[in-house]
Amino acid sequence: RSKKGLGGFDVSRGFQQDLDDLQITSVTVNVPLTSYLYLHPRANTLEHTYGGKTYYFDRPQIENLDKTLQTTARKDIMVAAIILIQKKSECADPEAGELLQHPAYTGGGFFTMPNMNTPASLSCYAAALDFLASRYNRPDNAYGRIHHWIMHNEVDAGSTWTNMGDVPMIVFMDTYIKSMRLCQNIVRNYDESAQVFGSFTHSWKDAVEDYATLEMLGVLNKACATEGDFHWGLASHPYPQDLNEPKTWNDTQASFSLNSPLVTFKNLEVLDAWIRKAENKFNGSVKRSLWLSENGTNSRTYSNQDLEEQAAGLAYAWKKIKALDGIDAIQWHNWIDNRDEFGLRIGLRRYPDDKEDPGGAKPVWYVYRAAGTDQEDGVFEEYKSIIGISNWSEIMRQVP
Repeated sequence: RSKKGLGGFDVSRGFQQDLDDLQITSVTVNVPLTSYLYLHPRANTLEHTYGGKTYYFDRPQIENLDKTLQTTARKDIMVAAIILIQKKSECADPEAGELLQHPAYTGGGFFTMPNMNTPASLSCYAAALDFLASRYNRPDNAYGRIHHWIMHNEVDAGSTWTNMGDVPMIVFMDTYIKSMRLCQNIVRNYDESAQVFGSFTHSWKDAVEDYATLEMLGVLNKACATEGDFHWGLASHPYPQDLNEPKTWNDTQASFSLNSPLVTFKNLEVLDAWIRKAENKFNGSVKRSLWLSENGTNSRTYSNQDLEEQAAGLAYAWKKIKALDGIDAIQWHNWIDNRDEFGLRIGLRRYPDDKEDPGGAKPVWYVYRAAGTDQEDGVFEEYKSIIGISNWSEIMRQVP
């Protein structure tokens, strides 16, 4: 219903009233499959049979996921599940972890590419996806609903976020495309409108870690042309060039060219232009979905200046997003400041354990509340001076 969403939604985080107060219409939800999955019977699990074998899922954790997805379903909020595979040392069942951790995993990544190299590992991965789709794509939405499926996290920075070792990009993409297609084929049995999304950082022509997003997308397009297209979408993370720096309009590596080194909030026009080009459309004619599924501006501290600069960053980004038809939605990340995010304070609310104002709404929260309403221009007005403009039209650019 609008472009306004939240990243990392979970009812256990509290502040559920934000869904209404901020007029949220989409969210992302982290779904670490290997937190729930067991290969053998145990107490208090749900059984799911796939391919002639029964798998087991931790009932309390699944019921907690139900509560999150039932909440969003009641409010007609679109959900994209972020499918994550933990390294085997962090899996609930070490035996399942042994099956699903990619054999080339180096130990340095937060998550692993799923292992699809053996019948047993492939069946286990497929069974977990089938369990989720069968539960969260029911016609009655009894347990809530997952609409779209973001496959893993920031694969261009695979060594950190979707690790399968030090391999050539084409080898990495071959495996990643198989994971995307596997999920697509399974979930479309339950929901013919479901889409899988590829997840990428703010890299574009240049790599920020392992691979360059633009080159990876080119490989994906070529694979679709060769093997048959499927209706994937793009989950982009166009953070500012320096994640700590909210004044994204100063990003020096974000140009208004389709060969820009990076894509940040400054040059979202590049993403918009790329997604609307015929050669990047599904079957050459249907625009692919484009969600800015993880992105935010940071407040270095809770000083007034830092908070105002963070809010100005959101105002700047929103004005661009609102004007660009190729962008379908943004999920502001993180919803609430998180102590585990490398010192970043990119949330709409303060740390829940902040001594002065636990979980308190920051100025950026009020900017987001006004975004897309008749209060937008009035609330946004004060941030023009921080950005250095007199009219919002000054921030928009053309991409040749």
